[in-house]
Amino acid sequence: MFTIILILSMLKIYLQFIVLLYLVLSTLSSCKQENKLTAPLISFTIPANGFKVAIGDVLPLTPTVINGGNSTYTWSVDGSIVSSAKIFSFKPLKIGNYTLQLKVSNDIGSDDKSIVVSAFSTYSPFISKVFEYQYGPGQNATLIPSDWKGTDFIGEPWTGTKTYTSLGGWGGYIIAGFDHTIKNSVGNDFAVFTQPGAGSEPGVVYIMSDTNGDGVPNDGEWAEIKGSEYNNPETIHDYKVTYYKPVNNGNITWKDNHGSSGELIPGYGNSSWWWSGYGNQSEVVFNGEKLPNAYINTSTQVGVENWAVRPGLFTSGYAECYFNLDYNISLKANLFDLSNAVDSAGNKVSLEGITFIKVQSGVFQVAGWLNEISPEISGAADLSLIEYTAN
Repeated sequence: MFTIILILSMLKIYLQFIVLLYLVLSTLSSCKQENKLTAPLISFTIPANGFKVAIGDVLPLTPTVINGGNSTYTWSVDGSIVSSAKIFSFKPLKIGNYTLQLKVSNDIGSDDKSIVVSAFSTYSPFISKVFEYQYGPGQNATLIPSDWKGTDFIGEPWTGTKTYTSLGGWGGYIIAGFDHTIKNSVGNDFAVFTQPGAGSEPGVVYIMSDTNGDGVPNDGEWAEIKGSEYNNPETIHDYKVTYYKPVNNGNITWKDNHGSSGELIPGYGNSSWWWSGYGNQSEVVFNGEKLPNAYINTSTQVGVENWAVRPGLFTSGYAECYFNLDYNISLKANLFDLSNAVDSAGNKVSLEGITFIKVQSGVFQVAGWLNEISPEISGAADLSLIEYTAN
């Protein structure tokens, strides 16, 4: 009898152990199942041609997230965190491909997914129209037809038969515009292409917004990109020169609004051919900013000329300046930041964007065999609409 009772007791203990083991295993299995079901799971519906958005437009990104309740959302663009919302509206500032990553996390686990968004533009990155062009007296005058409007400045530079646009001697200028507004963003906003070469001949750059929306540069005074020589004591901000037609095949003479006068004496021949393009006009007048002389003769030998850019000048803020702080080697262009704009009194101007630019020959100097210091430029571009390599 005792034996039977002992066996029954042991059997009871064994059954209790089996039940307990079953409960433990069931609990563990339930926990594993709970983990599998409650960790977030992200998916995107990808368009047939991938994700694309035009510059200036917004692309709303709405992911599907399973088990996304009580979760945190983290959006990154090219590695930088930009949002913690579930739905992210992506608005690119420049063309190109962007890698966007979403990470969703909760107490159980997390999931992350990456997508590529291509940003494009329907606008041209380059100049679309020239409004006015006036060559300043200089050695290339006979090469420029009297009715030429500077059309080589339009579109992508150095394509087909296009060449550079010469502004000539002091005061020569071109006024041109884009088919859209260039937005003022962080860093450089637009470029002015140089003549591929190495001889700096600084041009002053002016900018204007299309405030009234009529597509014409008539919206008040021009703002100026403040260059490195803006406060140089040799710079004259309100300068005016009147050039006079040569007499008897002689040199062009001139006088300014500061009481000075003289004649343009080229390094060879005379300057009478520099008047080509002005026809029978007896005089032409230019207004603008006169920069310091750009070149000095570094030769120590009598009768030998070795002209070089004066050291420490024109480090930034001017067109056709090579080897300075804002020259981009890959583009062969000087880069400009709209945040450096000032008004005629030198006060900072806050611009949301611009549509028009004016580039004007800024140095009034005839440097020996170099002749007049005259910028040669090849167009301009909205930097947000082109891809380029930083120096």
